[in-house]
Amino acid sequence: MRRSQGRRLLASACAALCAAAGWLFASLAPAFGGAWTLRESEGTAFLQTTATWSDHAFDGASSLFAAQTYDKVTTQLFLEYGVADWLTLMVAPEVVRISVGAPTDQSYFGPGYTDVGLRVRLGEGRVSGQDLVVSAQVVARIPGAKPSEGEAVIGYVNGELDLRLLAGLSFQLWGYESFLDLEVAQRQRYGDPPNEFRCDATLGVRVAPRWLALVQSFNVISEGAGDGPVFGVSYAYYKLQLGGMYEFSANVSLMAALVSTYYARNAPQENGIVLGALVRY
Repeated sequence: MRRSQGRRLLASACAALCAAAGWLFASLAPAFGGAWTLRESEGTAFLQTTATWSDHAFDGASSLFAAQTYDKVTTQLFLEYGVADWLTLMVAPEVVRISVGAPTDQSYFGPGYTDVGLRVRLGEGRVSGQDLVVSAQVVARIPGAKPSEGEAVIGYVNGELDLRLLAGLSFQLWGYESFLDLEVAQRQRYGDPPNEFRCDATLGVRVAPRWLALVQSFNVISEGAGDGPVFGVSYAYYKLQLGGMYEFSANVSLMAALVSTYYARNAPQENGIVLGALVRY
């Protein structure tokens, strides 16, 4: 049963990626946004689909137990545009498909969050011979689902504000062109969910002329408990994502990765795949 659900989610993710195959995309660290801002009048579009499934969760002592199934496919289009070399505007609409198992047995398909924000480069220079950039980012997250949609959209119905500080370093790792992107954020969540502290990291290594290896870490810690029966306890979860990107040309690249929640507290244990396509114009 779980394998068939996983195959359906994989098929959905692949279909979404194929729909984006005509998009063109480009190069190393700046292609991901992160701490880097775009050049003036430069734009990027990155279409990403993440499919995850879960039938276990971590309790308050971080022990795994069999839990209600929770399957999700998220497709988000990240659009960025360089107004000036130091200022990048962004918008990212999202569509989600969520299925919650027994005893709830509910599902939702429709708009998720739409992110609208900007990234400002605070400074750049060289540290020990390596290129360093530091930026700040503000993103408003506008929910597309309504509370009346039921339990499947819990966590998708309240507005959020993401305040983020980013640092990016370009360097040589064992002779390979590499970058490291570090981000810390305060996520203000309105309504029942508690605010969150977030810390993300991405290491990219150009292992071959057309291949970029990616190691990413996504970490979330709630700032206490929220309100209501769902958010009445504090939580934390830590995800590891491993993947790569193949560059077809100076403008075209596709990405694939695996992601897993390897440790958490009062949160589901999710596993999944991530597929993406990006265009620089």
